[in-house]
Amino acid sequence: MRIDPRELHRARLDLLVVGAGIHGAAIAREAALRGLQVALVEARDVAAGTSSRSSRLVHGGLRYLRQGNFALVRDALHERERLLRLCPHLVRSQPMLMPFFAGDRTPRCLMRLGTFLYGRLAGRSTLPRARTLTADEAVAAFPGLRCRGLRSGLEFFDAVTEDARLTLANAASAVAAGARLATHCEVVGVRDDRVVLRDAIARAEVEVAARHVINATGPRVDGLRRCLGVDGAPLVRLSRGSHLVLPPRPGELALAAFLPDERIQFVIPHQDGTLVGTTEVDDDLDGDETGPPAADLDYLLAALRHLLEAAPPRREVAFGYAGWRALPARRGPAGALHREGFVVDERWSGGVLHSVVGGKLTTHRSFAERAVDALFGKVAVPPTRDLPLPGGDGPRDVGDSLWWRHGSVALGLHSQIAAAPELGERLCPHRPFLVVELLHALQVEGAVTFADAMLRRLVHSQGPCLQPACLRRAHERFLTACVWPVDGDAEAAIAALRAEVDVMIGELPAWRAAAGE
Repeated sequence: MRIDPRELHRARLDLLVVGAGIHGAAIAREAALRGLQVALVEARDVAAGTSSRSSRLVHGGLRYLRQGNFALVRDALHERERLLRLCPHLVRSQPMLMPFFAGDRTPRCLMRLGTFLYGRLAGRSTLPRARTLTADEAVAAFPGLRCRGLRSGLEFFDAVTEDARLTLANAASAVAAGARLATHCEVVGVRDDRVVLRDAIARAEVEVAARHVINATGPRVDGLRRCLGVDGAPLVRLSRGSHLVLPPRPGELALAAFLPDERIQFVIPHQDGTLVGTTEVDDDLDGDETGPPAADLDYLLAALRHLLEAAPPRREVAFGYAGWRALPARRGPAGALHREGFVVDERWSGGVLHSVVGGKLTTHRSFAERAVDALFGKVAVPPTRDLPLPGGDGPRDVGDSLWWRHGSVALGLHSQIAAAPELGERLCPHRPFLVVELLHALQVEGAVTFADAMLRRLVHSQGPCLQPACLRRAHERFLTACVWPVDGDAEAAIAALRAEVDVMIGELPAWRAAAGE
């Protein structure tokens, strides 16, 4: 899926998209499906940043209703329905419980009205409408919910996803439509009105000309503007959203609760872990993303103490991560800034740079449609409205774990296993992935490094297994299928993966150790 970036040297493109997060991948997909000459370049890996560090929700956003942003909620709810239909293996319905406690600052009647509007704005949704629960029914539905002061609950439906693989599916669809993807390829400057790229694999520099350049680098939007010689005030304000991961819990119901500070907090069950988040803290990111600081972990644990009868001990926190949201550079509380994405156009020596500001995971497709419309004109039938993402077509085999990770692509994986049964072996006893999935990640899904494959293809809520024997076995398999001349030394490759995980989890190990539990 990844090309050698040197193939792009002196190319003239209709569109160069910089940043292979969810918005960059979606824009490249939309443009390529319209027959445009498109390249998608990324300094690291597909979904290496914010797009693999979200709350993994595909939702309308009840709190946006409180802000009166009805258009955003309507768009999000319609896109939620579309994703449920076009990639059912990656986006699934999620029942949510909103508990109401005595002393809450958020009136129950307001949230009941909000979920009623949710249903109306969603239109002909396949998801059930909201219903009110008594306190006893709420506790029965979500065992462990705090009973003290519990008045009632509200059950409604949204959806959840695996964000990294949803982003990867968009990138794969873009490539299938003719876009050229170059990961580990960084924009480093301008030369003769062309964008200069540096390939980290071949150590080569490449010059590319394009009619339009889209800056979809998220937290690095202002950095890319400076790199291309654009002089202007900052466009984005960065907000850190931290999450922690607990072991899996029984049941499918998630919590969505407003805390005393009026921030909404989620406790979301996944098959391989329970996701808790998030925070909203202004943080100017210097370099690549880091992990959650102790203050964020304290906040999330305090939220659990508020919501649950007995909060888990720190030692049960299995994993953690933080993502940086690129919000509009405006004053006021970060949580009050709107999330609707928009594009800012600025001149640079090679033409016009179009910088993406804001945006939601849920509305990535509709945002991409509008962005490409603005640059190249509207089309009678936008190609992505009814086109399944890779794996989203064909029969649904919900009893097959491979289907939940790959959709209809699982049929091909099963064929490989039938031809070579050893490919059906577990890669590691502590994670569900099969050997064939690692080979598929390298040969088909564009993973370049060992960390690309283990972190952003074989995605697990609790991160990759770091047992030495498991990593050595996985690296042996990596060597049999890797496409690019990297990470040939096992010790160095494993050390690089461990270092990336250490950065991702931030202060979590020290925070756990300091508990004295």
